Amino acid sequence: MGVFTPLPRRSGTVSYRHSGTGEVWGVEDWLMTRGDDGLRVLSSHCEMGFESESVVRDSLLSVDDSYHPHDCTVRIMNHGRVTGTGWFRFTDTLAECESWTEAEGRISQTMAISRPMRGFGIHALQGDGWLAATFPFDQGTGHVQHWEHSLLHSLHHFGASGPWLHRSTSGLRYAGPETVTVPAGRFDCHRVQFVGMTNNHPPYDMWISRDGDFLYVKGAVQGYMDSHFELVRLEGEPLA
Repeated sequence: MGVFTPLPRRSGTVSYRHSGTGEVWGVEDWLMTRGDDGLRVLSSHCEMGFESESVVRDSLLSVDDSYHPHDCTVRIMNHGRVTGTGWFRFTDTLAECESWTEAEGRISQTMAISRPMRGFGIHALQGDGWLAATFPFDQGTGHVQHWEHSLLHSLHHFGASGPWLHRSTSGLRYAGPETVTVPAGRFDCHRVQFVGMTNNHPPYDMWISRDGDFLYVKGAVQGYMDSHFELVRLEGEPLA
């Protein structure tokens, strides 16, 4: 009989709070593992209640050592009702989607892609952290990077529509290295800013760990959201 050995894993929780009042309006629990095939898998459960929005979103995303997406599933609930589910697959040259939404019915898509990609946006904050994994930080503070192929499953700010394949023209700007303290601890981070966002998203900064796992440690969004996000729980050692 073989000996069971659990996969390397890390898990965490991110809180979503209004900047003015500190009131919690969302929570995200995530788990990441690394398999014998080298793929990292991120499982994320997000619950949000912001003004008229009430969204629950479950995502499962795997990426290779270069953080190029391999496959993904997304399930979306709005106001307690399932409004969409989808499956995505990626090769070096092709992105595929098979999904269903309450509004559009059955959807099948293919899109030509090429490496390197920025990643696949699943709207989970830890997923945003992985979008920065391919950034050339060695180019230094102030460097702005746009990728030819940036894909996400929804243009809705809370990821509440779809899911299906959308192209994004947004890029990232490196604001420099910083060390920050959040409830989960003290972390050496890269601070990055989204620029040129397709969906008119408010200005958005995030602080991503420099330990190779690109953990989402902290975030701040301006405009009508006016919120901050913090890693409040972290378990497990770096997978890198």
